[in-house]
Amino acid sequence: MRFLSQLFLKHSELFLMKRISLFLFAKFILAFCSIVYELVLAQALSAFLENTVLRYSMTIGLYLFCIGMGALFAEGKFRKDSLKTLLWIEVLLTFFGGFSLGWFFLMDAVNFSRMLFLFGSHFFIIIIGILTGFEVPLLMDLVGQERKNSEGIVLAFDYTGAFAGSCMFAFVFYPKTGLVLAALLTGMLNALSGMILFLGWARPRKAVSRSSFVCFGLQSFLLATIVLCLMHANEINTYLMSLYLS
Repeated sequence: MRFLSQLFLKHSELFLMKRISLFLFAKFILAFCSIVYELVLAQALSAFLENTVLRYSMTIGLYLFCIGMGALFAEGKFRKDSLKTLLWIEVLLTFFGGFSLGWFFLMDAVNFSRMLFLFGSHFFIIIIGILTGFEVPLLMDLVGQERKNSEGIVLAFDYTGAFAGSCMFAFVFYPKTGLVLAALLTGMLNALSGMILFLGWARPRKAVSRSSFVCFGLQSFLLATIVLCLMHANEINTYLMSLYLS
């Protein structure tokens, strides 16, 4: 009997470690996606509105400010069910981040005034920053249910993911894939991470809310849409560039 209890405890600990590892991997990818979204937007703004230094400075500065605001807003009812809130956050990030460049080209094509374009484009920077700010406290709540004093390791994976995303954008995405493909690929990673969080954290639990299943369904739909766009990436890129040049 003692042997069986020790064996059960060992398997429980291994299962717990797998879940925590899965969570930390998802946090790394989410931070990766968030910074890539902002770098894509900064580079797009420098193309549409010129003045690269100003666009990058304002984009990153506003992004960091909005992360702080998002972390501040992630209180009260939003943390009553951290998993459900986080799943909705990832759906919104996939939508606003993965398809953000399409909206930029659309605003430019309908001849928005410079001021309207400026406000419209910065809306995406603000919303992505605020949504990103929600992630860390919500993820700390989730991993804190399984492991005490988890703040340090969560932040470590968050910052490491952001650094990896910056390097990937500078050395791979921007010079080799272009902005449109970079945004779509990042959106795909974001969608997959949201689905991983559902499968790894929601399903093992006894009760999963209907809202969480709705999030999973929406995330699956967004993923399928992004994959379809990736299959026709060359045509989409050519069409958007024709809008930009016209």
